[in-house]
Amino acid sequence: MLDITREQALKLHRQMWTDMQQELGDTPNSFERELYKRKWCREHFPDENIRDCCFLCEYAHATFHKLEGAFACKICPIKWDCNYCFEGDSIKKSYRNMPISQLLALPERETNEAN
Repeated sequence: MLDITREQALKLHRQMWTDMQQELGDTPNSFERELYKRKWCREHFPDENIRDCCFLCEYAHATFHKLEGAFACKICPIKWDCNYCFEGDSIKKSYRNMPISQLLALPERETNEAN
């Protein structure tokens, strides 16, 4: 488990998705996104197993273990439009399908805010 701060998780999240956008364009398909995330994490953190190849998940799950009774996704530093970053009422809201520019524009969650 990678020990990162909220700020580091946000920075790495934005860096990875910006790099992906520059390399694959704004609307790569879900398969291309997953492959890119794996490749990016391997290249930048070869000795780490990043949870779901997502620095937000890595941070949230590490924090979850420190906060008894908390639900890890509610600790995510990004305020997603749906209940979870990968589920919800519309598949178009998913990180797997929304334009990367839209994903990068999602607001940060306040540190004391819950879904």
